Amino acid sequence: MASKPHFKIKINNQSLTLKTSTMNSHYATGGEMHAYGMNSWLPNPDPILKKMGLDATVYEELLSDSIVGSHVRRRKASVAGLQWHLDAENVTPKVLEIIDNVLSNLDIYSLIKNILNAPFFGFQPLEILWSKDSLWLPISVVAKPQKWFSFNDKSELLYIGNKLTGEIVPQYKFLCPTHEASYLNPYGRADLSMIFWPTTFKRAGLKFWAEFTEKYGAPWVIGKEPRSNTEKDTSKLLDALEALIGNSVGTIPLDSSVEIKEASGKASSVDAYDKLIRMCRSEIAIALLGQDQTTEKDSTNASAQAGLEVTKDIRDSDKRIVESTINQLINYICDLNFNDSVRPKFNLYEEKTGSAELASRDKTLSECGVNLSKSYFQQAYKLADSDIESIAPTKTTTSSHVSNFSELDRFDTSEIIETIVPNDKELTKQSKNLTDTFIKALSQGTEPIDILECLTIAYPEMNDQALQQELARLLFISELVGRIEASEEIKNEALRYQNTL
Repeated sequence: MASKPHFKIKINNQSLTLKTSTMNSHYATGGEMHAYGMNSWLPNPDPILKKMGLDATVYEELLSDSIVGSHVRRRKASVAGLQWHLDAENVTPKVLEIIDNVLSNLDIYSLIKNILNAPFFGFQPLEILWSKDSLWLPISVVAKPQKWFSFNDKSELLYIGNKLTGEIVPQYKFLCPTHEASYLNPYGRADLSMIFWPTTFKRAGLKFWAEFTEKYGAPWVIGKEPRSNTEKDTSKLLDALEALIGNSVGTIPLDSSVEIKEASGKASSVDAYDKLIRMCRSEIAIALLGQDQTTEKDSTNASAQAGLEVTKDIRDSDKRIVESTINQLINYICDLNFNDSVRPKFNLYEEKTGSAELASRDKTLSECGVNLSKSYFQQAYKLADSDIESIAPTKTTTSSHVSNFSELDRFDTSEIIETIVPNDKELTKQSKNLTDTFIKALSQGTEPIDILECLTIAYPEMNDQALQQELARLLFISELVGRIEASEEIKNEALRYQNTL
């Protein structure tokens, strides 16, 4: 069924008429470009373009440079490599499902890289191609050249591709992410403008260095001829010298001679070219990545790690441009189809993976008695169900102490006492009585001072030194008993934990 030429939507109690032919076809198609000053659009205030009278095409040529291109690719990849999800708080399930399907069907990572042209060129127009079935949904988002567009004094995007005067682009037809745009500069700030001269000087330095190498890298072959030689004879000698340099074989007249001179004393000139290129390369890295510590071979590991932190700050800034642009696309979809419903939010995030720091933290938590679940280990360390057979029970500090006495688990209290007290029968009997008194006092909740008095009454003939020795034995016995009971309790907890898995 053919779509109607016009359709109306109502947004915030205001009626809006849109052309179907505009919504589902390309609007910006290029055409002849015209010079600035023929209409009311604002010229781009970029200092490089303004002084040279050029457009953004000059920046596209910079991307062919190996250093610039690699840094731009690295910066885009740092954002395109992030994971994305939709914030679905208070969002209708139907709306969430439709938005999720739209973004899944779009080439989201190509879209992200196209959006990230904005930091390098200042702004990036993106034309949306819509499809109408039961709903208006985008089927493609296409990046269009910056030179086809301009801005007016109200910061509105104008299409000037094949028109004498700029025309404001239709509503819901374009996205236009910008980088550090302002009221005075709606074109945004182009990072490539900061590296125009360093890249130009680097290229010139390489050119002169190549010429210098060609000139002084090989020995000079000088031919000597008689003054009576004609111009024709001189030409023949030059041809012979060229053949000698190229093929190491040549012939010269009998009355001529050849002298080979080595270039010397030019090391300082070579260093000058090297320093120039290094400086330009460093300036390019600082402008695009915020640092040069991860690109220069003489940087240390500490400085490179610090440089990564700076790069992450720039990545987060680029990430916000992407999120804002795709959220604008989501708002367009909701405006055309769902009006005032709550809109989901597009977010980019870095997927955390297991690391030495995380493993150290988990180990510390486990030693403190925190039980970490199987689902936590799978999420934190990216483990599948088949990777985990079972999870050992958490060992607390107490269990580590008890493990030293695991061989005592088979003894009861009376057996422990018999192994500790002396073999003397009388002393063993007295110690047994003293131990019984001690255990009875403990079971009744007697205070430590009163326990000492009870022991003195139970063993009146023992001198102080013997009493102290016996108390040391009894304290050691009580510690062993306590550890054994703690060991049994931990074993029972471990069995209950395993049964829950």
